[in-house]
Amino acid sequence: FYGGDTIPHITGKVILRQAYDTVSSWRRKDPIEVGSGVTIIGHDPFWKDIMSDEEFEKEASHLLTRSYRIRSKENLANFREFEKCFGRDGAQQSLMKRLAVGEGCVDCCFDIGEKNFCHMC
Repeated sequence: FYGGDTIPHITGKVILRQAYDTVSSWRRKDPIEVGSGVTIIGHDPFWKDIMSDEEFEKEASHLLTRSYRIRSKENLANFREFEKCFGRDGAQQSLMKRLAVGEGCVDCCFDIGEKNFCHMC
């Protein structure tokens, strides 16, 4: 609390925190998804009523034979929507190109060019 003992932790953006020295300037640095509540959706317990573990394992195994690595129930739900919108392997869209196994994104083989992450995964 303000004026109390300091607790060592990562704060980030020290120059900004020093420039705008307020009570909240030195709060712990949390990823943005923590404050937005997205982390709740990302955890598999959220999905237990939407998709069974058996259903997830079966479909994830099948998709692996198509060179898609599905890591979570949330990822599978997003992948289902992707194929619902753009067809099998995204054939009905032109922004992303699927490459050979071992090329592009390690989880889905879509071309990511110079990007650091894949929009699909």
